[in-house]
Amino acid sequence: MIINGTAIRMIRGDTEVLTVSCEQEDGTPRPFVDGDTVYLTVSSVLQKQVTAFTEDGAAVFYLSHEETNDIPASRYKYDVQLTAKDGTVTTIIPPSDFVLEGDVTRE
Repeated sequence: MIINGTAIRMIRGDTEVLTVSCEQEDGTPRPFVDGDTVYLTVSSVLQKQVTAFTEDGAAVFYLSHEETNDIPASRYKYDVQLTAKDGTVTTIIPPSDFVLEGDVTRE
């Protein structure tokens, strides 16, 4: 996986891990806490959610081989959204490029 700014590029069918953390508008850390839900949505082809976080309050998204193996190679858009435990909804990574590159070895 290659991340450049907010753009992501990965090979279809690879297993990848994406760790997301959050900051307040003033730049101070805003760790995710119990009761929060963080969503990763890639156009209409993939959506993942995380409700358990690392000790330092980051969300870890595991993209398995099976989840991306049959998605057509293409350029998609993705975003990451936080639904806080108080019900507040905030897009923490705005719509950005997600390029799923084709692979040669097919299982």
